[in-house]
Amino acid sequence: MAESANDGGDATGDPNGVSCMANTEDSNSTTKPRKLTERMLKGAAWSGVTSIARLGLKFISVAILARLLSPRDYGVVGGALIAVELAAMLYGLGLAQALIQRKVVERDHIATALGVSLTLSCVIGAALWLAAPFVAALMRIEALTDVVKLLAFTTPLGAFNLICEALLVRNMRIRAVSLRPLFSFSVAGFVVAVPMAFAGFGYWSLVAMQIAEVSVGALAFGVAARKLLVLPGFSARAFRELWPMSLGFSLTQPFGYLVNNTPKFLIARLMGAEALGLFTRAAFLSENAGHLFNGIVRIVAFPAMAQLQNDRERLRSGYLKGLSLTALATIPTSAFSIVFAQELVDIMLGTRWDEAVLPFALLATSLYFRLGNRVSYAVLQALGQPYLIIKNNCAVVAILALGILTTSDHGLASICTVVLLAFGAAFVITVRLVSRVMEMSIGAILRAHVMPMSLALVVVAIGVGTKAMLVGQSSIVIVAISALAVVNSVLALLYFLPEKTLVWFDVEGVRTLPSLRFAFRQLARYYM
Repeated sequence: MAESANDGGDATGDPNGVSCMANTEDSNSTTKPRKLTERMLKGAAWSGVTSIARLGLKFISVAILARLLSPRDYGVVGGALIAVELAAMLYGLGLAQALIQRKVVERDHIATALGVSLTLSCVIGAALWLAAPFVAALMRIEALTDVVKLLAFTTPLGAFNLICEALLVRNMRIRAVSLRPLFSFSVAGFVVAVPMAFAGFGYWSLVAMQIAEVSVGALAFGVAARKLLVLPGFSARAFRELWPMSLGFSLTQPFGYLVNNTPKFLIARLMGAEALGLFTRAAFLSENAGHLFNGIVRIVAFPAMAQLQNDRERLRSGYLKGLSLTALATIPTSAFSIVFAQELVDIMLGTRWDEAVLPFALLATSLYFRLGNRVSYAVLQALGQPYLIIKNNCAVVAILALGILTTSDHGLASICTVVLLAFGAAFVITVRLVSRVMEMSIGAILRAHVMPMSLALVVVAIGVGTKAMLVGQSSIVIVAISALAVVNSVLALLYFLPEKTLVWFDVEGVRTLPSLRFAFRQLARYYM
């Protein structure tokens, strides 16, 4: 594992031992603070571009691997990842989030967070290795024993990645944080997994991909954060200062873990590895979009909102903008995915995965509920009230467990319906919590969804019409032409009716963003 340290002073080169990674308004009071909207949108634009690129690469890798591997292969690795994610939750302890949230971070805080995380990860990794046979028996998948034992060795690398990412996020090094997963997945997916799958290694190609992604990521993070890292250590004072805040974050993690993994565990135990493989592939869009969006929230929205925790008016504005932007991106996407569920599954997975079509459509419907929750969670965490998230997650876990246990005999589609209803209930509960804490009106939140819902209706109309005209064409032709028609329509709305489409944003400010400037320029040439 890569380790890096400064020869003296704090982790950022301050000889007085006080980190420069402090609240922007405190560390540089003479600098005019940027607007929250500009900061969030520019950060989200950069992180979003790399996230979309990674999602595209994942789409390509899945399209290749799904034609070489079976649903059972995906189910075996999916079961192993349930255990690995449990280990990651335990060794995290919320220390990474505490480093981001704390106003002033000293060298001892970084050394202690790194030292505690690495020590815990080694202990938990050893426990996971010993518990591998029990995990296999619990999920009734015999092949899990060897897979879990091998993945247990990656736990220290995962802990190292968490601390490195927290330090980079605190310093708003968004480009470094965004490029790391793109680079590591490219190597893991196309250099490791695809050649192994072609060679006939089955699910071991997916196991090797997981190991390669964590290992390459640790190397990339170590290089990017080398000037911020210190040698692992322990300071009782630093730990006492980090612990109360990290405890709040860590207390929410078991419930978040249960929300994400309860369906997978019950499917594996009740229906077997093949059903779990079908579920994980059907959930490709919703889960990967959720993971990528969570990265954007974690490295952009949470740090920005944390700096405004005492400015409720600006925080309310940021929350509405976050919900509106999320809804604009996801609700029309879900509509498109529902209309073209059969074609998208054919393209992404191949014809032998037809059983995943209805589950894919149902889980795609839950996309906004998943991502909208992340925006609400970012606000609650920025306010230092992560405990409120626990109430929400408890309700979701109860709905998932009871619903799946009572509907599993009716097939995978019934389980996906339960998942959709559970995430919908979670979204409503979380929005209500935020509205109470922030003293916001429900009407303002509802108005943020009018345009996204209208765009979704436009997408459905265009999609159904285009699909009807292209009957008999291949799936890729239908999806490509329909997507082109939808994108042109949405971009036209953005250009001609920006006040309506981007109702919560400063239109001229949005138009000046580098990521959108080119698009607007090309639209002007095209339509004028």
